[in-house]
Amino acid sequence: MQSINTKSIIFYNGSTKRSSCGYCKKENSSFSNGMWASSLSVVAYQDMIDRGWRRAGKYCYKALMEKTCCPLYTIRCEALNVELSKSQKKIIKRVTTFLKNGECEKNPVNTEQAEREPIMKYKLEDIQNHDDKMKITNTDYLFDEEQSASVIGSHNSTLITTNKEDNKMVEPLNLSCNSDTKKEPKKFKPGEGADPNLPSSKKKKLLRIQKKLAKDPNFVTTISAPYQKCLEEFIAENDSVSTGGLQKLRIKLLMIKSSSNSFEDEYAVYQKYQTVIHGDEIERCSRQQFIQFLINSPLKEEKSKHPDHPGYGSFHQQYWLGDKLIAVGVIDILPKCVSSVYLFYDPDYHNLVLGTYSSLREICLVRQLYKMSPDLKYYYMGFYIHSCSKMRYKAKFRPSYLLCPLKYTWHAIDKCIQKLDNEKYSIFDVSGDIQDADIFTIDNIPVLYRGSLMHYSAFKIIGNNENEDERIKEYKILIGPKLARKLIYCIMD
Repeated sequence: MQSINTKSIIFYNGSTKRSSCGYCKKENSSFSNGMWASSLSVVAYQDMIDRGWRRAGKYCYKALMEKTCCPLYTIRCEALNVELSKSQKKIIKRVTTFLKNGECEKNPVNTEQAEREPIMKYKLEDIQNHDDKMKITNTDYLFDEEQSASVIGSHNSTLITTNKEDNKMVEPLNLSCNSDTKKEPKKFKPGEGADPNLPSSKKKKLLRIQKKLAKDPNFVTTISAPYQKCLEEFIAENDSVSTGGLQKLRIKLLMIKSSSNSFEDEYAVYQKYQTVIHGDEIERCSRQQFIQFLINSPLKEEKSKHPDHPGYGSFHQQYWLGDKLIAVGVIDILPKCVSSVYLFYDPDYHNLVLGTYSSLREICLVRQLYKMSPDLKYYYMGFYIHSCSKMRYKAKFRPSYLLCPLKYTWHAIDKCIQKLDNEKYSIFDVSGDIQDADIFTIDNIPVLYRGSLMHYSAFKIIGNNENEDERIKEYKILIGPKLARKLIYCIMD
């Protein structure tokens, strides 16, 4: 990965007030620590998520695991060794069947399978206050603001497609799951059923083996294991079909901005998704809200040496049927992983189980990127919440691991679930190893104060450090000594 000297600047908030939980819906039961990120290098954010942090827009948060009602465990899947379950294969085949005939089962919207993860929302005035602080600090001189293109990568890349609208307009496809087409129920002729006195039916291969054994008792049969198709083969079958041979599912990976051509398409899908799936009032789904949490990102774009690699940073993976946008997966491409941020989709297509389907596509993306960047081999699914039934589907992606909330080591999810069945907050690493043993002190933490970069020891001489010592000690414990060296701690008067 190409090295870029990008500064990571944060405003540490400390522990937040008790808030309602997006998982169990209880009031004043969720506890977390938070910070606003003015800018983050992808390397720094990789280290942050490996310590249990996660971003929502430019806000980064980490649950107080001992106190919060629903402990949040970071979960990641080994994308290179993924084992597809029968249900996951059926979901890909369901999409393939839908693309062939434009029909699928009509069931009410099921939010149990529709939801990936609740979006973290905060008051817009809090965001405005944070933006005002960033203007006051005038930190632009500390790093170069590069204007990222709406699409990153080579024009020959198989991963990236352009963000420009096609000049030719095509007729929209009638591929909605809410189609009025109704299938005639099958009619069966009355009968007595199978004769219980007859021998049970057997497969032809088994019958042939039995005949050979009857002729030659010394016959030795060799039964080879059936061929197992990999994820790429299932996806390739999915991508090769289209209704009427005119259109098919197209995936676009791009860095989107509020000025992008497809911004309005995305916003329309987001608004519909939030109101139908989550029951939000239309007033809560404003453009400003959408931009702050799903367009804005603190991650600074970094290029890759490989010409077909999209680079590192925040992306939107769009799912198009003809000229209709049906889903968007918000992801971060980091040095070691693809990290899922959020998914929103058109509720008319809820029967395609797009939450699971898009996760499989994102795992496939990891496997593609691995060929160009060998360190990138994990798929981070955000948080696993054992106490929330809606979030347990993440355990079905195998092999997956949970992050120990105390030692920050990875542990197989099956063993973790055994512990979580007994207690909602559990330490997975029970070894006596001491973590974060480091002589790095708070005096050496880089601090930004009144536009000047200095060590915290220098700030204590010229600034008002009343109550700041306790905050910065808490901050160092939460991020660890490695990140304490990388992040710039911004102090406001």
